[in-house]
This record gives sequence, C-alpha cells and structure tokens, in this order.
Amino acid sequence: MLPAKPREPVPPAELPEPGESPPPGPGPLVRLLGAAVLFGRALWQALSHLVFEDGLVVAGYVAFAALFALFPFLIVLLAIAGELGQSEAAQESIALALELVPPEVAAVLRPVVAELRGGAPRGLLGVGILVSLWFASSGMEAIRHVLDRAYRCPPPRNFLVARLQSLFLVIVVALAILVAMLALVGLPLVRQLVAWLGEQELFDRRLDLLLRYGLGLGMLAALTVSLHLTLPTVPLRLVEVLPGTLLSVALWAVAAELYSAYLGSLPTSYSVTYGSLAGIVVTLFFFYISAAIFIFGAQLNGALRELRDARPS
Repeated sequence: MLPAKPREPVPPAELPEPGESPPPGPGPLVRLLGAAVLFGRALWQALSHLVFEDGLVVAGYVAFAALFALFPFLIVLLAIAGELGQSEAAQESIALALELVPPEVAAVLRPVVAELRGGAPRGLLGVGILVSLWFASSGMEAIRHVLDRAYRCPPPRNFLVARLQSLFLVIVVALAILVAMLALVGLPLVRQLVAWLGEQELFDRRLDLLLRYGLGLGMLAALTVSLHLTLPTVPLRLVEVLPGTLLSVALWAVAAELYSAYLGSLPTSYSVTYGSLAGIVVTLFFFYISAAIFIFGAQLNGALRELRDARPS
C-alpha cells in the first residue's frame, strides 16, 4: 500500500497578512444609487415597449378581451355564490368594484349588472354557465399572453392545458373574491362605527369612503399579484412581481380619477360625438387605459428581472 502523499505547503505569498481584512464592499449610498439607476433603466425599457413597439396595439386586444369576458365572469361569480348561499357577498364585491371605476363607466355597467343578478344561470352544470366560463377564460388567456411576453417566457404550452388552467383560474378567482368578502364580514359594523363617530364629530365622515376605496385597491393589488405569479410559464418569486404590480395599481387609481375629471370637463357631452354608443366607447376606452397600465407594469417587472440577471455577480 502506497504511503499517502504529503500535502504541499501553501506558498507564503498566498497566506493572508496578519490583521488583513477583505476589501470593503460598496456603501449603502452606492448600492442605493445603483438600484435607482437599475430601476430607471427598467422604467425606460417598459415605456419604450409600450409606446414604440406593439404595447399599445396589444392593449387594444386585451381591453376588448377583458370587456368581452367581464360579464361572463360575473355570471360565474353569481352562480358560484348562489350555490354556496353567499349571493350577498358576491353583490357586495361587485358594488365595491363599481366604486373604483369612474362614475361614467359605472353608470354604463350598473344596469347590466342589475340584469345579471336576476338572470344569472342557476347551478354550475348548465350549458349557460359552461359557456360563460369558457368566455371568461378568454380574458385570462389575453392576460397570459401579455405576461408571457413581458417575462420572456418560452413558447406557450399545449393549448388545451393552457385553456384548462385558465378555466380553473376563473373559478379560483371567483372563490377568492367571495372568501375575501366573507373575511370582511365585519365591514358593515366598521361602517356603522365610522358613521357614528362622524355624527359625534369625532371622525371625518368621508373615512368610510376612504376605507372602502382602500379595500378595493388592496383586493385589486392582491388579484394582480396572483395573476403575475400563476399565469406565466416560468416560475416567479413574489419579490420579482411586486414592483410592477404595485406601480400599476397606483397608476390605475390615478388614471381612473383623471379620466373621470376629463370626461367631466368636456365642453360638450361625449354623446354628441358617439350618440347611443357613447357609453360603450367611454367604457371600452377606460379598459384600454387599464390594459396599457397593466402591460407597462408587467414589462417593468420583466425588464427588472432581465437587468438583474445580466449584472455580474
């Protein structure tokens, strides 16, 4: 048996000097500046895609698909709520959503929603609910297309698998909305408390509206984050999707207020231009603005992810 070969001594030049410490890394100010530069570059890339490439064109497709899928989704939501005996929670969630959009858009949607409440298909196995479920999943497919492009995903998976996932997500989203509203079962009590405090001049009476508005935006942000995490074909972490989703929700809230102010400032009614189609045009254009903001947020996340991967480790 051969004797073990003795280890070669380490050259003295490779040994660290006594008391020598590794060179210090960049300070917090340098790291903060680097993060700001990275975020600025990602913002520019996202804006360039939206304006100079086909972002606005795709926004038109997403707006049409979303409006096309909205009412079938409401039918699914009301049908599931009816089966679970939670119709009131579904109606509360719809009312909360209508409070977020501009009043001119809500005025167009509210009569249709009122008709759906009385005419939604009963049961979850009828032909009407299955057709509604299929049409609602078309909106999910449009969102998937946007997210796959933003995150530079590989070619789409099998059409049937993708459609089945979209159908499943429509049901999951409807259930999540109902669960969220049931979790806020104490909301009427909170509203009564705020109203009483307002009557006693101990609190601002408008706090109730602010609470509902904040609640709606919170649910919208949670839904947007969920779509970013589940629809793309590549696995994503929460930290990778938060910047674009939070910014897009904030921009959407500002855009809704500005859009309402713009419609209210027109010297002549928009119905003079579009006639009986004015309400549809106003609603579709708001969906177009919303889709453009969603695409911008997704592209921002994709650009940040790409720039982080390109940085030397």
